[in-house]
Amino acid sequence: MRLPEQKIDAAMQSYAKKWMKTLDHPRASTTLGYFFVGLFILFWSSSLTNQIGFDLKKEFGALIFFGILLMLSFLTVIVNKIMARIGLERAIRSACWLSAVIGPYVNMTTYNAWNLSVISHIAGFAAAILTFIISFQLDKLLEKYLQHID
Repeated sequence: MRLPEQKIDAAMQSYAKKWMKTLDHPRASTTLGYFFVGLFILFWSSSLTNQIGFDLKKEFGALIFFGILLMLSFLTVIVNKIMARIGLERAIRSACWLSAVIGPYVNMTTYNAWNLSVISHIAGFAAAILTFIISFQLDKLLEKYLQHID
C-alpha cells in the first residue's frame, strides 16, 4: 500500500511546484473586454426581462432578471474557459469579447441613423476589427510595461 501513496505524493509535489512558478509571472490588467461584457450582461439582462414582459421593480421580475443575469454570466465564463483551453491567450480573449460587444452596437446605431443595411454591416464589422486591434495592442503594451517594471 505504500507505493501508490508515494506516487500521489510525488504528483502533488510536482503540481505544487508548477503552481508556485506561475505566481511570479506578471499579468496584464486591462481586460477591457471582460469589463464591458460584464456591463453589457447587466444591460442585456434588464432589457430581456422587460421585453419578456416582467417589471424589474416587482419580485417576480427581479427573480427573472437575476436568473437571466446568472445564465448569461455562466455562459460567458464557459465560453471564456473554452477559449482558454484551445490555447487563446488572455489578451486575445479580452479583445474578442470587446469586439463582440462593440461591433453589433455600431451596426445597430448606423442602421438606425442611416437606414442602410449594407453600410451598417460594413461599419459594424470595421468597428469590431478596429476594436480588436486596439484592445489587443493596449493589452500587449501594458503586459510589456508590467514586465519592464519587474
